Amino acid sequence: MRLLHIANTDLEFELASEQTLPLENGLRRNPIVHQLQFLPFLYKEKEDGVFVTDKPLENFPLSDPYLGYDQVEVWGHSRAVAEWAQKHNLKYHMPPWDVVKEVNSKAFSFLQVDPLPNAELITSWSALEKWIAKTDGPRVLKSCFGLSGQGHLHLPCHLEKIKSFAQKEFCASRPIIAEPWVVRSLDFSTQWLIGTDQVISYIGSTVLQSDEKGRYSGNIIGAPIPELEKHKEIVVPVLKKMAAMGFFGNVGIDAMIWGDSNLHPIVEINARKTMGWVALQLAKRLFPNQTIKVSYQAQGHKAPLLPQGIIKPNGEVMRFHRNLYVDD
Repeated sequence: MRLLHIANTDLEFELASEQTLPLENGLRRNPIVHQLQFLPFLYKEKEDGVFVTDKPLENFPLSDPYLGYDQVEVWGHSRAVAEWAQKHNLKYHMPPWDVVKEVNSKAFSFLQVDPLPNAELITSWSALEKWIAKTDGPRVLKSCFGLSGQGHLHLPCHLEKIKSFAQKEFCASRPIIAEPWVVRSLDFSTQWLIGTDQVISYIGSTVLQSDEKGRYSGNIIGAPIPELEKHKEIVVPVLKKMAAMGFFGNVGIDAMIWGDSNLHPIVEINARKTMGWVALQLAKRLFPNQTIKVSYQAQGHKAPLLPQGIIKPNGEVMRFHRNLYVDD
């Protein structure tokens, strides 16, 4: 089967909005999304194609986006992709959109396991004021849809900043996740696939690396992960629940070990492909049985994995200021 890959890494923006942008507009939404649309070139099969909006400066083999493909393969299920595929007579299957939104929400993740101490799901400004008053120390507020730590607000901070963050979510009828910012000794993820027949397949695990604010910086493949088997035992029933709801496709589940070896088995569920999944595919294809790191920061003189710039349709050259690298 020949697949046409689309790396719609703007999915969280689509989930948070009532409007659906045309696919091309979404893939040009910001420089990071714009660059990451080239990710499938790292993991696709030789006969597969990749849909991209713009010509890379590097000599990438671009393919005809509409001919000879059996099915569209996405980064994450999307109404924008569904509309685009229908327009171009391409086969694409996705779960119901309300299911996609529900399982990708951090509120759904929060409710699947016991919360961190003093953590709450907040649905109003008055409830948030009470929570802030009765807690202290480093804390974090999380929006339901946000990736790589971008939907986080760290407390303490100015009251007006908290109000602006909270009211945006409450006006959209979305709760806020309020948690202590605990000392973490290890962040990790597991990658899964839920089949259309509801069969759950385990793909692999990665150690997650992030900065002091929880923003993604890289994945390590091949490093030992304590409590991995316990984590897997806990998340399999959650994955079966998602399958019973009608979801199918890739799922990445983030977890952490904090304090005195405490396992928090589900930090968040990403019902889509993730950078951890990409790292596992790279390791399988190019670095079998090795420990590697895929990150946004090069160690030494490594070649970047993605284009460093593109040429827009109007001829303008756009250069990207960061890239992915592999270190072994």
